[in-house]
Amino acid sequence: MRKVISVIAMLLGAAALVVGIGQKTFWAPPETVTASMPQFDSQAPLTLIESSVNSADLAPVELVITGEGEFTASLGRSYDVQAWVGKTAHAQVTGIDTVNHQMQATFVEGDASAPDPQTSDIFFDSQTADGTMTYRWTAPDTGDWSLLLAAGGKDAAPVDISVTYANDEAMPFALPLIIVGALLLVFGLALLVMRTGKPGTAAPAKTKTTTQNSVAGVAVLALAVSGVALPMAPSDDASSSPISNTTQSASPSASDTASPSASDTTSPSATESSTATATDQASETAEESAATDSEPNAFPVVTEEQLTRILADVQKQVGAADEKRDPKLLESRAAGAFKYIRSSRYDILNDDIKVAKPLALNTSVIRSAAVPNTSDASFPRVITVVTAKDSDAATLPQALTLVQATARDNYQVIFAEQMLPGASFPGIAVGDPSIKQLEPDAEGLQQTPEAALKSLADVLTNEKSKNADQFAESEFIKAIHAGQKSESENANEAKVKYSRTVTAGDTRVLSTPDGGAIVTGKLNQRAVFERTEDADPLEGTDELTKKLLGKSSSTGDVEINYAEPVMFYLPAEGSEDKIQLIAAEVVLLNVKEVK
Repeated sequence: MRKVISVIAMLLGAAALVVGIGQKTFWAPPETVTASMPQFDSQAPLTLIESSVNSADLAPVELVITGEGEFTASLGRSYDVQAWVGKTAHAQVTGIDTVNHQMQATFVEGDASAPDPQTSDIFFDSQTADGTMTYRWTAPDTGDWSLLLAAGGKDAAPVDISVTYANDEAMPFALPLIIVGALLLVFGLALLVMRTGKPGTAAPAKTKTTTQNSVAGVAVLALAVSGVALPMAPSDDASSSPISNTTQSASPSASDTASPSASDTTSPSATESSTATATDQASETAEESAATDSEPNAFPVVTEEQLTRILADVQKQVGAADEKRDPKLLESRAAGAFKYIRSSRYDILNDDIKVAKPLALNTSVIRSAAVPNTSDASFPRVITVVTAKDSDAATLPQALTLVQATARDNYQVIFAEQMLPGASFPGIAVGDPSIKQLEPDAEGLQQTPEAALKSLADVLTNEKSKNADQFAESEFIKAIHAGQKSESENANEAKVKYSRTVTAGDTRVLSTPDGGAIVTGKLNQRAVFERTEDADPLEGTDELTKKLLGKSSSTGDVEINYAEPVMFYLPAEGSEDKIQLIAAEVVLLNVKEVK
Protein backbone atom coordinates (compact mmCIF):
# COMPACT_ATOMS: atom_id res chain seq x y z
CA MET A 1 0.00 0.00 0.00
CA ARG A 2 2.87 2.33 0.81
CA LYS A 3 4.29 1.94 -2.71
CA VAL A 4 0.89 2.66 -4.32
CA ILE A 5 0.53 5.88 -2.34
CA SER A 6 4.12 6.79 -3.24
CA VAL A 7 3.54 6.30 -6.96
CA ILE A 8 0.26 8.26 -6.91
CA ALA A 9 1.93 11.13 -5.03
CA MET A 10 4.84 11.23 -7.47
CA LEU A 11 2.50 11.16 -10.51
CA LEU A 12 0.37 13.95 -9.11
CA GLY A 13 3.52 15.90 -8.21
CA ALA A 14 4.97 15.47 -11.69
CA ALA A 15 1.69 16.57 -13.29
CA ALA A 16 1.52 19.66 -11.06
CA LEU A 17 5.13 20.52 -11.88
CA VAL A 18 4.56 20.18 -15.61
CA VAL A 19 1.47 22.39 -15.52
CA GLY A 20 3.13 24.94 -13.20
CA ILE A 21 6.36 25.14 -15.16
CA GLY A 22 4.36 25.28 -18.40
CA GLN A 23 2.48 28.32 -17.14
CA LYS A 24 5.85 29.93 -16.43
CA THR A 25 7.37 29.03 -19.80
CA PHE A 26 5.67 27.69 -22.95
CA TRP A 27 2.13 28.55 -21.77
CA ALA A 28 3.17 31.90 -20.27
CA PRO A 29 1.76 35.17 -21.70
CA PRO A 30 4.19 37.68 -23.32
CA GLU A 31 6.70 39.24 -20.90
CA THR A 32 5.76 42.75 -22.07
CA VAL A 33 2.66 44.39 -23.45
CA THR A 34 2.13 47.68 -25.26
CA ALA A 35 -0.52 50.30 -24.56
CA SER A 36 -1.42 52.60 -27.43
CA MET A 37 -3.44 55.79 -27.93
CA PRO A 38 -7.13 55.94 -28.83
CA GLN A 39 -8.05 57.63 -32.09
CA PHE A 40 -9.49 61.16 -32.18
CA ASP A 41 -11.64 62.72 -34.88
CA SER A 42 -9.90 66.11 -34.52
CA GLN A 43 -6.31 67.30 -34.54
CA ALA A 44 -4.63 69.72 -32.14
CA PRO A 45 -1.32 71.65 -32.13
CA LEU A 46 -0.37 70.22 -28.72
CA THR A 47 -0.35 66.87 -26.95
CA LEU A 48 -0.10 67.05 -23.16
CA ILE A 49 1.18 63.95 -21.36
CA GLU A 50 0.48 64.32 -17.66
CA SER A 51 2.70 63.16 -14.80
CA SER A 52 0.29 60.31 -13.99
CA VAL A 53 1.58 58.53 -17.11
CA ASN A 54 4.99 58.28 -15.46
CA SER A 55 3.76 55.54 -13.13
CA ALA A 56 6.22 54.30 -10.51
CA ASP A 57 4.78 50.78 -11.01
CA LEU A 58 5.92 50.81 -14.65
CA ALA A 59 9.26 52.59 -14.15
CA PRO A 60 11.23 53.24 -16.18
CA VAL A 61 8.52 54.44 -18.57
CA GLU A 62 9.58 54.59 -22.21
CA LEU A 63 7.31 56.37 -24.65
CA VAL A 64 7.53 55.66 -28.35
CA ILE A 65 6.26 58.77 -30.13
CA THR A 66 5.64 58.87 -33.86
CA GLY A 67 4.77 61.99 -35.81
CA GLU A 68 4.77 63.33 -39.34
CA GLY A 69 7.98 65.26 -39.72
CA GLU A 70 9.86 67.14 -37.00
CA PHE A 71 8.40 67.61 -33.53
CA THR A 72 9.58 68.44 -30.01
CA ALA A 73 9.00 66.91 -26.58
CA SER A 74 9.32 69.50 -23.79
CA LEU A 75 9.42 68.61 -20.09
CA GLY A 76 8.26 71.03 -17.38
CA ARG A 77 6.57 71.33 -14.01
CA SER A 78 2.98 70.15 -14.40
CA TYR A 79 1.40 73.41 -13.20
CA ASP A 80 3.70 75.41 -15.49
CA VAL A 81 2.93 73.24 -18.50
CA GLN A 82 -0.80 73.56 -17.82
CA ALA A 83 -0.39 77.35 -17.61
CA TRP A 84 1.57 77.37 -20.88
CA VAL A 85 -1.07 75.25 -22.70
CA GLY A 86 -3.82 77.57 -21.49
CA LYS A 87 -6.81 77.61 -23.84
CA THR A 88 -5.08 75.88 -26.76
CA ALA A 89 -6.71 72.73 -28.15
CA HIS A 90 -4.79 69.62 -27.13
CA ALA A 91 -4.87 65.89 -26.71
CA GLN A 92 -4.52 65.18 -23.00
CA VAL A 93 -2.98 61.85 -21.97
CA THR A 94 -3.81 61.15 -18.32
CA GLY A 95 -2.65 57.61 -17.65
CA ILE A 96 -2.24 54.00 -18.75
CA ASP A 97 -4.97 51.36 -18.46
CA THR A 98 -2.81 48.30 -17.77
CA VAL A 99 -5.84 45.99 -17.75
CA ASN A 100 -7.01 46.82 -21.26
CA HIS A 101 -3.55 47.98 -22.43
CA GLN A 102 -4.78 51.36 -23.59
CA MET A 103 -3.52 54.91 -23.11
CA GLN A 104 -6.12 56.98 -21.27
CA ALA A 105 -6.63 60.19 -23.23
CA THR A 106 -9.20 62.85 -24.02
CA PHE A 107 -9.43 65.65 -26.57
CA VAL A 108 -9.77 69.22 -25.27
CA GLU A 109 -11.21 71.81 -27.65
CA GLY A 110 -9.59 75.24 -27.89
CA ASP A 111 -7.42 77.56 -29.96
CA ALA A 112 -6.03 76.06 -33.17
CA SER A 113 -2.43 77.24 -32.75
CA ALA A 114 0.24 77.98 -30.13
CA PRO A 115 3.80 79.31 -29.99
CA ASP A 116 6.66 76.87 -30.44
CA PRO A 117 7.51 75.64 -26.92
CA GLN A 118 11.03 74.64 -27.92
CA THR A 119 12.64 77.93 -26.82
CA SER A 120 10.40 78.66 -23.84
CA ASP A 121 12.11 79.28 -20.48
CA ILE A 122 9.34 77.53 -18.59
CA PHE A 123 10.42 74.08 -19.81
CA PHE A 124 13.30 72.24 -18.20
CA ASP A 125 14.31 70.50 -21.39
CA SER A 126 13.24 70.10 -25.03
CA GLN A 127 14.18 67.29 -27.36
CA THR A 128 13.62 67.25 -31.11
CA ALA A 129 13.01 64.27 -33.36
CA ASP A 130 12.06 63.67 -36.98
CA GLY A 131 9.49 60.93 -37.40
CA THR A 132 10.02 58.81 -34.27
CA MET A 133 11.31 59.41 -30.76
CA THR A 134 11.86 57.00 -27.90
CA TYR A 135 11.53 59.08 -24.75
CA ARG A 136 12.61 57.65 -21.40
CA TRP A 137 10.79 59.63 -18.76
CA THR A 138 13.24 60.76 -16.05
CA ALA A 139 12.08 63.51 -13.70
CA PRO A 140 14.94 65.96 -12.97
CA ASP A 141 13.59 66.81 -9.51
CA THR A 142 10.84 65.94 -7.06
CA GLY A 143 7.28 66.96 -7.79
CA ASP A 144 4.99 66.46 -10.78
CA TRP A 145 6.40 66.89 -14.30
CA SER A 146 4.48 66.82 -17.58
CA LEU A 147 5.55 66.34 -21.18
CA LEU A 148 4.32 68.54 -24.02
CA LEU A 149 4.50 67.47 -27.68
CA ALA A 150 4.32 70.02 -30.47
CA ALA A 151 5.17 70.32 -34.14
CA GLY A 152 6.03 74.01 -34.12
CA GLY A 153 2.66 75.03 -32.66
CA LYS A 154 0.93 75.29 -36.04
CA ASP A 155 0.84 71.72 -37.35
CA ALA A 156 -0.86 68.81 -35.63
CA ALA A 157 1.08 67.45 -32.66
CA PRO A 158 1.89 63.71 -32.54
CA VAL A 159 -0.81 61.49 -31.05
CA ASP A 160 0.69 58.14 -32.07
CA ILE A 161 2.08 57.27 -28.65
CA SER A 162 2.71 53.86 -27.12
CA VAL A 163 4.21 52.54 -23.89
CA THR A 164 5.67 49.07 -23.46
CA TYR A 165 5.82 47.64 -19.95
CA ALA A 166 6.15 44.35 -18.08
CA ASN A 167 3.09 42.11 -18.32
CA ASP A 168 1.66 41.52 -14.86
CA GLU A 169 -0.98 39.07 -16.16
CA ALA A 170 1.04 36.04 -15.14
CA MET A 171 -0.75 32.70 -14.52
CA PRO A 172 -1.84 33.02 -10.87
CA PHE A 173 -1.58 29.28 -10.08
CA ALA A 174 1.84 28.70 -11.61
CA LEU A 175 3.89 29.10 -8.44
CA PRO A 176 1.45 27.21 -6.15
CA LEU A 177 1.37 24.30 -8.62
CA ILE A 178 5.17 24.15 -8.76
CA ILE A 179 5.45 24.18 -4.98
CA VAL A 180 2.69 21.59 -4.46
CA GLY A 181 4.17 19.40 -7.20
CA ALA A 182 7.60 19.59 -5.61
CA LEU A 183 6.22 18.68 -2.20
CA LEU A 184 4.28 15.71 -3.65
CA LEU A 185 7.41 14.46 -5.39
CA VAL A 186 9.38 14.76 -2.16
CA PHE A 187 6.62 12.97 -0.24
CA GLY A 188 6.31 10.17 -2.80
CA LEU A 189 10.05 9.66 -3.09
CA ALA A 190 10.35 9.61 0.70
CA LEU A 191 7.72 6.85 0.94
CA LEU A 192 9.39 4.89 -1.82
CA VAL A 193 12.87 4.81 -0.29
CA MET A 194 11.78 4.22 3.30
CA ARG A 195 12.26 0.77 4.75
CA THR A 196 10.07 -0.60 7.47
CA GLY A 197 12.11 -2.18 10.28
CA LYS A 198 11.09 -4.49 13.09
CA PRO A 199 9.57 -2.90 16.12
CA GLY A 200 12.27 -1.53 18.43
CA THR A 201 14.95 -1.90 15.76
CA ALA A 202 16.67 1.20 14.44
CA ALA A 203 17.20 1.60 10.72
CA PRO A 204 20.76 1.29 9.55
CA ALA A 205 22.62 4.61 9.64
CA LYS A 206 23.59 4.38 5.96
CA THR A 207 19.95 3.90 4.92
CA LYS A 208 18.88 6.87 7.05
CA THR A 209 21.53 9.08 5.52
CA THR A 210 20.72 8.00 1.95
CA THR A 211 17.02 8.69 2.48
CA GLN A 212 17.67 12.12 3.98
CA ASN A 213 20.05 13.07 1.16
CA SER A 214 17.55 11.95 -1.48
CA VAL A 215 14.72 13.93 0.10
CA ALA A 216 16.94 17.01 0.54
CA GLY A 217 18.10 16.77 -3.06
CA VAL A 218 14.56 16.62 -4.41
CA ALA A 219 13.51 19.52 -2.14
CA VAL A 220 16.35 21.74 -3.33
CA LEU A 221 15.63 20.85 -6.97
CA ALA A 222 11.93 21.61 -6.49
CA LEU A 223 12.64 24.95 -4.86
CA ALA A 224 15.08 25.87 -7.63
CA VAL A 225 12.50 25.01 -10.30
CA SER A 226 9.79 26.99 -8.48
CA GLY A 227 11.96 30.08 -8.34
CA VAL A 228 11.99 30.37 -4.52
CA ALA A 229 15.23 31.79 -3.14
CA LEU A 230 16.56 32.08 0.39
CA PRO A 231 16.89 35.65 1.66
CA MET A 232 20.38 37.12 1.60
CA ALA A 233 21.85 39.09 4.47
CA PRO A 234 21.31 42.83 3.96
CA SER A 235 24.31 44.72 2.61
CA ASP A 236 25.37 48.15 3.81
CA ASP A 237 24.67 50.78 1.20
CA ALA A 238 26.84 53.86 1.04
CA SER A 239 24.92 56.98 1.81
CA SER A 240 24.56 59.53 -0.95
CA SER A 241 26.68 62.66 -0.78
CA PRO A 242 24.73 65.83 -0.07
CA ILE A 243 25.00 68.67 -2.55
CA SER A 244 26.37 71.73 -0.83
CA ASN A 245 26.43 75.36 -1.84
CA THR A 246 29.82 76.91 -2.44
CA THR A 247 30.62 80.14 -0.68
CA GLN A 248 31.41 82.80 -3.24
CA SER A 249 32.50 86.39 -2.81
CA ALA A 250 33.86 89.23 -4.83
CA SER A 251 36.22 92.01 -3.85
CA PRO A 252 37.36 94.38 -6.58
CA SER A 253 40.86 95.77 -6.60
CA ALA A 254 39.77 98.98 -8.28
CA SER A 255 36.65 101.04 -8.82
CA ASP A 256 35.28 103.75 -11.04
CA THR A 257 34.89 107.28 -9.73
CA ALA A 258 32.20 109.67 -10.88
CA SER A 259 29.67 112.14 -9.54
CA PRO A 260 26.19 112.85 -10.88
CA SER A 261 25.91 116.05 -12.89
CA ALA A 262 24.38 117.22 -16.14
CA SER A 263 27.04 115.32 -18.05
CA ASP A 264 27.21 112.32 -15.75
CA THR A 265 25.98 108.95 -17.06
CA THR A 266 27.63 106.51 -14.67
CA SER A 267 27.01 105.50 -11.09
CA PRO A 268 28.94 107.05 -8.21
CA SER A 269 31.42 104.70 -6.60
CA ALA A 270 34.28 104.65 -4.12
CA THR A 271 37.42 102.72 -3.42
CA GLU A 272 35.94 100.35 -0.86
CA SER A 273 35.61 96.67 -1.67
CA SER A 274 32.29 95.25 -2.81
CA THR A 275 31.17 91.76 -1.83
CA ALA A 276 28.50 89.30 -2.90
CA THR A 277 28.37 86.85 -0.01
CA ALA A 278 26.75 83.40 -0.20
CA THR A 279 26.49 82.05 3.35
CA ASP A 280 27.86 78.63 4.22
CA GLN A 281 24.46 77.67 5.56
CA ALA A 282 22.50 78.48 2.38
CA SER A 283 22.28 74.93 1.10
CA GLU A 284 21.79 73.47 4.58
CA THR A 285 18.86 75.80 5.17
CA ALA A 286 17.36 74.81 1.82
CA GLU A 287 17.73 71.10 2.57
CA GLU A 288 16.34 71.38 6.11
CA SER A 289 13.41 73.51 5.02
CA ALA A 290 12.66 71.21 2.09
CA ALA A 291 12.59 68.28 4.50
CA THR A 292 9.78 69.81 6.55
CA ASP A 293 6.13 69.22 5.80
CA SER A 294 5.19 72.89 6.02
CA GLU A 295 5.17 73.32 2.25
CA PRO A 296 5.26 69.91 0.56
CA ASN A 297 4.47 71.44 -2.83
CA ALA A 298 7.11 74.19 -2.77
CA PHE A 299 9.54 73.91 -5.65
CA PRO A 300 11.75 76.52 -7.36
CA VAL A 301 10.11 78.15 -10.38
CA VAL A 302 13.31 77.32 -12.28
CA THR A 303 16.04 74.80 -11.57
CA GLU A 304 19.67 75.87 -11.43
CA GLU A 305 20.20 74.33 -14.87
CA GLN A 306 17.29 76.35 -16.30
CA LEU A 307 18.56 79.54 -14.66
CA THR A 308 22.05 79.04 -16.10
CA ARG A 309 20.58 78.57 -19.58
CA ILE A 310 18.31 81.61 -19.24
CA LEU A 311 21.13 83.89 -18.06
CA ALA A 312 23.41 82.72 -20.87
CA ASP A 313 20.77 83.67 -23.45
CA VAL A 314 20.16 87.00 -21.71
CA GLN A 315 23.85 87.82 -21.99
CA LYS A 316 23.87 86.77 -25.65
CA GLN A 317 20.78 88.75 -26.72
CA VAL A 318 21.59 91.92 -24.77
CA GLY A 319 25.19 91.74 -25.99
CA ALA A 320 23.99 91.61 -29.60
CA ALA A 321 21.75 94.64 -29.00
CA ASP A 322 24.65 96.54 -27.41
CA GLU A 323 26.93 95.78 -30.33
CA LYS A 324 24.46 97.11 -32.92
CA ARG A 325 22.86 99.72 -30.63
CA ASP A 326 19.50 98.44 -31.79
CA PRO A 327 16.59 98.70 -29.30
CA LYS A 328 14.59 96.14 -31.31
CA LEU A 329 17.14 93.47 -30.42
CA LEU A 330 16.34 94.05 -26.74
CA GLU A 331 12.73 92.95 -27.18
CA SER A 332 13.27 89.28 -26.34
CA ARG A 333 15.27 89.72 -23.14
CA ALA A 334 14.73 93.25 -21.80
CA ALA A 335 11.77 95.07 -20.28
CA GLY A 336 10.81 97.88 -17.93
CA ALA A 337 13.43 100.33 -16.67
CA PHE A 338 16.35 98.33 -18.07
CA LYS A 339 14.99 98.41 -21.61
CA TYR A 340 13.99 102.07 -21.37
CA ILE A 341 17.37 103.23 -20.04
CA ARG A 342 19.37 101.13 -22.47
CA SER A 343 17.31 102.25 -25.46
CA SER A 344 17.81 105.88 -24.42
CA ARG A 345 21.55 105.31 -24.24
CA TYR A 346 21.53 103.78 -27.73
CA ASP A 347 19.79 106.90 -29.05
CA ILE A 348 22.48 109.13 -27.52
CA LEU A 349 25.30 106.97 -28.86
CA ASN A 350 23.72 106.80 -32.32
CA ASP A 351 23.71 110.62 -32.39
CA ASP A 352 27.52 110.46 -32.17
CA ILE A 353 27.49 111.94 -28.68
CA LYS A 354 30.40 110.72 -26.63
CA VAL A 355 28.97 108.96 -23.62
CA ALA A 356 29.83 105.82 -21.69
CA LYS A 357 28.51 102.61 -23.21
CA PRO A 358 26.00 100.55 -21.21
CA LEU A 359 27.35 98.05 -18.72
CA ALA A 360 28.11 94.79 -20.51
CA LEU A 361 26.31 91.87 -18.87
CA ASN A 362 28.32 88.87 -17.74
CA THR A 363 26.36 85.96 -16.30
CA SER A 364 28.92 83.17 -16.54
CA VAL A 365 28.98 82.41 -12.79
CA ILE A 366 25.94 82.50 -10.50
CA ARG A 367 27.06 83.59 -7.04
CA SER A 368 23.66 83.85 -5.37
CA ALA A 369 20.08 83.50 -6.58
CA ALA A 370 16.77 84.47 -5.02
CA VAL A 371 14.38 82.13 -6.86
CA PRO A 372 10.82 82.03 -5.51
CA ASN A 373 9.53 78.63 -4.47
CA THR A 374 5.85 77.75 -4.72
CA SER A 375 3.77 75.44 -6.89
CA ASP A 376 1.24 78.22 -7.49
CA ALA A 377 3.71 81.04 -8.21
CA SER A 378 1.68 83.74 -9.90
CA PHE A 379 2.72 85.72 -12.95
CA PRO A 380 4.59 87.91 -13.41
CA ARG A 381 7.38 85.94 -11.75
CA VAL A 382 10.53 87.57 -10.40
CA ILE A 383 14.09 86.29 -9.95
CA THR A 384 17.05 88.22 -8.55
CA VAL A 385 20.61 86.94 -9.04
CA VAL A 386 24.19 87.98 -8.48
CA THR A 387 26.55 86.97 -11.29
CA ALA A 388 30.14 87.47 -12.37
CA LYS A 389 32.41 86.53 -15.26
CA ASP A 390 34.38 84.14 -13.02
CA SER A 391 34.74 82.91 -9.45
CA ASP A 392 37.69 85.16 -8.64
CA ALA A 393 37.08 87.03 -5.38
CA ALA A 394 38.46 90.21 -6.96
CA THR A 395 35.85 90.22 -9.74
CA LEU A 396 33.18 92.87 -9.26
CA PRO A 397 29.77 91.12 -9.32
CA GLN A 398 26.59 92.28 -11.02
CA ALA A 399 23.08 92.25 -9.57
CA LEU A 400 20.20 91.42 -11.94
CA THR A 401 16.44 91.20 -11.62
CA LEU A 402 14.44 89.30 -14.22
CA VAL A 403 10.69 89.11 -14.77
CA GLN A 404 8.57 86.51 -16.58
CA ALA A 405 5.30 88.22 -17.51
CA THR A 406 3.28 85.09 -18.43
CA ALA A 407 3.84 81.36 -18.79
CA ARG A 408 4.52 81.82 -22.52
CA ASP A 409 6.90 84.75 -22.10
CA ASN A 410 10.60 84.33 -21.46
CA TYR A 411 12.40 86.00 -18.57
CA GLN A 412 13.43 89.59 -19.30
CA VAL A 413 15.94 91.79 -17.49
CA ILE A 414 14.44 94.81 -15.74
CA PHE A 415 17.52 95.69 -13.66
CA ALA A 416 21.25 95.03 -14.15
CA GLU A 417 23.96 96.99 -12.34
CA GLN A 418 27.32 96.40 -10.74
CA MET A 419 27.14 96.00 -6.99
CA LEU A 420 28.09 99.10 -5.07
CA PRO A 421 31.35 99.25 -3.09
CA GLY A 422 30.87 97.77 0.37
CA ALA A 423 27.48 96.25 -0.46
CA SER A 424 26.53 92.64 0.20
CA PHE A 425 23.86 90.29 -1.10
CA PRO A 426 22.38 87.45 0.99
CA GLY A 427 23.78 84.02 0.17
CA ILE A 428 20.84 82.08 -1.25
CA ALA A 429 20.84 78.69 -2.98
CA VAL A 430 18.45 77.89 -5.82
CA GLY A 431 15.69 75.80 -4.28
CA ASP A 432 15.63 77.52 -0.88
CA PRO A 433 11.92 77.11 0.00
CA SER A 434 11.87 80.25 2.15
CA ILE A 435 12.09 82.58 -0.87
CA LYS A 436 8.74 84.17 -1.68
CA GLN A 437 7.57 86.70 -4.21
CA LEU A 438 6.14 89.70 -2.37
CA GLU A 439 3.98 92.66 -3.33
CA PRO A 440 5.19 96.29 -3.16
CA ASP A 441 2.88 96.85 -0.19
CA ALA A 442 4.04 93.72 1.67
CA GLU A 443 4.10 93.94 5.45
CA GLY A 444 6.34 92.19 7.98
CA LEU A 445 9.30 94.41 7.01
CA GLN A 446 10.68 97.58 8.60
CA GLN A 447 8.40 99.38 6.16
CA THR A 448 6.63 98.38 2.99
CA PRO A 449 8.89 98.19 -0.10
CA GLU A 450 7.06 101.04 -1.83
CA ALA A 451 7.41 103.20 1.30
CA ALA A 452 11.12 102.34 1.48
CA LEU A 453 11.58 103.51 -2.13
CA LYS A 454 9.92 106.81 -1.29
CA SER A 455 12.14 107.15 1.77
CA LEU A 456 15.22 106.54 -0.41
CA ALA A 457 14.03 109.17 -2.89
CA ASP A 458 13.71 111.66 -0.05
CA VAL A 459 17.16 110.77 1.36
CA LEU A 460 18.82 111.23 -2.04
CA THR A 461 17.06 114.56 -2.61
CA ASN A 462 17.48 116.03 0.87
CA GLU A 463 20.81 115.59 2.65
CA LYS A 464 19.10 116.35 5.98
CA SER A 465 16.13 114.06 5.39
CA LYS A 466 14.40 112.70 8.49
CA ASN A 467 14.65 109.25 6.86
CA ALA A 468 18.44 109.32 6.64
CA ASP A 469 18.98 107.22 9.78
CA GLN A 470 16.98 104.36 8.23
CA PHE A 471 19.74 103.71 5.67
CA ALA A 472 23.22 102.27 6.16
CA GLU A 473 26.16 104.46 5.22
CA SER A 474 26.58 104.44 1.45
CA GLU A 475 29.14 105.96 -0.88
CA PHE A 476 26.40 106.23 -3.50
CA ILE A 477 24.27 108.46 -1.28
CA LYS A 478 27.32 110.57 -0.38
CA ALA A 479 28.23 111.00 -4.05
CA ILE A 480 24.67 112.05 -4.94
CA HIS A 481 24.71 114.73 -2.25
CA ALA A 482 28.18 115.95 -3.28
CA GLY A 483 27.15 116.12 -6.94
CA GLN A 484 23.97 118.06 -6.23
CA LYS A 485 25.87 120.52 -4.03
CA SER A 486 28.52 121.09 -6.69
CA GLU A 487 25.88 121.46 -9.39
CA SER A 488 24.00 124.09 -7.40
CA GLU A 489 27.18 126.08 -6.71
CA ASN A 490 28.06 126.22 -10.41
CA ALA A 491 24.60 127.09 -11.74
CA ASN A 492 25.38 130.69 -12.85
CA GLU A 493 23.16 132.30 -10.21
CA ALA A 494 20.31 129.95 -11.07
CA LYS A 495 18.41 128.17 -8.32
CA VAL A 496 18.43 124.40 -8.67
CA LYS A 497 15.47 122.37 -7.41
CA TYR A 498 15.71 118.61 -7.12
CA SER A 499 12.82 116.18 -6.92
CA ARG A 500 12.41 112.43 -7.20
CA THR A 501 9.48 110.13 -7.83
CA VAL A 502 9.09 106.36 -7.86
CA THR A 503 8.16 104.73 -11.17
CA ALA A 504 4.89 102.91 -10.63
CA GLY A 505 4.91 99.29 -11.80
CA ASP A 506 8.70 98.87 -11.71
CA THR A 507 8.92 97.72 -8.08
CA ARG A 508 9.74 94.03 -7.58
CA VAL A 509 10.24 92.29 -4.23
CA LEU A 510 11.60 88.91 -3.11
CA SER A 511 11.88 87.71 0.47
CA THR A 512 15.16 86.52 1.98
CA PRO A 513 15.75 83.59 4.37
CA ASP A 514 16.13 85.93 7.37
CA GLY A 515 12.70 87.50 6.86
CA GLY A 516 13.98 90.57 5.02
CA ALA A 517 13.54 91.37 1.32
CA ILE A 518 15.41 92.36 -1.82
CA VAL A 519 13.71 95.35 -3.47
CA THR A 520 14.27 96.49 -7.05
CA GLY A 521 12.83 99.75 -8.33
CA LYS A 522 13.41 102.89 -10.35
CA LEU A 523 13.56 106.51 -9.23
CA ASN A 524 13.09 109.45 -11.56
CA GLN A 525 15.29 112.42 -10.74
CA ARG A 526 14.32 115.86 -12.03
CA ALA A 527 16.68 118.83 -11.66
CA VAL A 528 15.25 122.22 -12.66
CA PHE A 529 17.62 125.17 -13.07
CA GLU A 530 15.49 128.28 -12.43
CA ARG A 531 17.19 131.36 -13.86
CA THR A 532 16.40 134.78 -12.42
CA GLU A 533 15.37 137.47 -14.89
CA ASP A 534 18.58 139.49 -14.66
CA ALA A 535 20.96 136.51 -14.36
CA ASP A 536 23.40 135.52 -17.03
CA PRO A 537 22.31 132.80 -19.51
CA LEU A 538 22.75 129.23 -18.36
CA GLU A 539 25.79 127.77 -20.04
CA GLY A 540 26.28 124.11 -20.89
CA THR A 541 29.26 122.74 -19.00
CA ASP A 542 30.16 120.04 -21.54
CA GLU A 543 29.49 118.84 -25.07
CA LEU A 544 26.99 116.23 -23.92
CA THR A 545 24.75 118.81 -22.25
CA LYS A 546 24.99 121.15 -25.23
CA LYS A 547 24.06 118.43 -27.71
CA LEU A 548 21.15 117.20 -25.61
CA LEU A 549 19.93 120.78 -25.10
CA GLY A 550 20.42 121.63 -28.77
CA LYS A 551 22.40 124.80 -28.01
CA SER A 552 25.25 125.97 -25.83
CA SER A 553 23.26 128.30 -23.53
CA SER A 554 19.73 129.10 -22.41
CA THR A 555 18.03 132.28 -21.28
CA GLY A 556 15.17 130.27 -19.80
CA ASP A 557 14.86 127.51 -17.24
CA VAL A 558 16.51 124.17 -17.96
CA GLU A 559 15.26 120.76 -16.86
CA ILE A 560 17.55 117.73 -16.63
CA ASN A 561 16.08 114.25 -16.17
CA TYR A 562 17.85 111.19 -14.86
CA ALA A 563 16.84 107.58 -14.30
CA GLU A 564 18.05 106.00 -11.08
CA PRO A 565 17.55 102.22 -11.03
CA VAL A 566 18.15 100.90 -7.50
CA MET A 567 18.31 97.62 -5.58
CA PHE A 568 18.45 97.43 -1.80
CA TYR A 569 18.05 95.06 1.12
CA LEU A 570 15.08 95.82 3.38
CA PRO A 571 15.36 94.22 6.86
CA ALA A 572 12.55 92.38 8.58
CA GLU A 573 10.24 94.11 11.01
CA GLY A 574 11.89 94.34 14.42
CA SER A 575 15.41 94.01 13.02
CA GLU A 576 18.02 96.51 14.18
CA ASP A 577 19.75 96.39 10.79
CA LYS A 578 19.46 99.32 8.41
CA ILE A 579 18.37 99.40 4.78
CA GLN A 580 21.42 98.73 2.63
CA LEU A 581 21.86 99.73 -1.00
CA ILE A 582 23.09 96.82 -3.10
CA ALA A 583 23.33 98.36 -6.57
CA ALA A 584 22.34 101.66 -8.18
CA GLU A 585 23.14 103.96 -11.07
CA VAL A 586 22.47 107.50 -12.26
CA VAL A 587 21.68 107.67 -15.99
CA LEU A 588 21.24 110.97 -17.82
CA LEU A 589 18.18 110.83 -20.09
CA ASN A 590 17.58 114.32 -21.47
CA VAL A 591 18.21 118.04 -21.12
CA LYS A 592 15.53 120.49 -22.22
CA GLU A 593 14.56 124.14 -21.96
CA VAL A 594 11.25 124.51 -20.15
CA LYS A 595 10.56 128.23 -20.76
